[in-house]
Amino acid sequence: MTARWTIIPLVALALAACGRKAPPKPPEFVAPRAITDLQATNGTDGVVLVWSRPRRHADGTTLANLGGFVIERAALDRASSFQPLTTVQLADRERFRQTRSFRYLDREPAIGSTYTYRIIAFTDDGYYSEPSNSASLTRELPPPTPAGAAAAPARQ
Repeated sequence: MTARWTIIPLVALALAACGRKAPPKPPEFVAPRAITDLQATNGTDGVVLVWSRPRRHADGTTLANLGGFVIERAALDRASSFQPLTTVQLADRERFRQTRSFRYLDREPAIGSTYTYRIIAFTDDGYYSEPSNSASLTRELPPPTPAGAAAAPARQ
């Protein structure tokens, strides 16, 4: 009889601990906020894209589970729509100091062609942001560096 009375409080305690911890959120609120600072520039080896890490969910809460980015490109001279170029996975979630800005080099663009880029951020559990601002440019070779001049360091 003693064993029966010890089990009942344990079962009651386990049932009391079950339940939701917070009200559920709609999916559009847990997606990352859209990136707003995407920039594209001509580099010696291709088009250089630079953007900042999103820090908040769409609802304004802190984003702690950023999974990566989908980089999309459209060739304007061929009137094409955006197509996925690559996916960048993040592995710095557990780090004390996370990457604040990102850089991607697209080596494929043809000289003289015009391209538009955009980026979509996603969480580890598969929620996708709205597309970033668009960054367009015509692929050109940058001017040569004068002999004897030091090249500027790459910004990361």
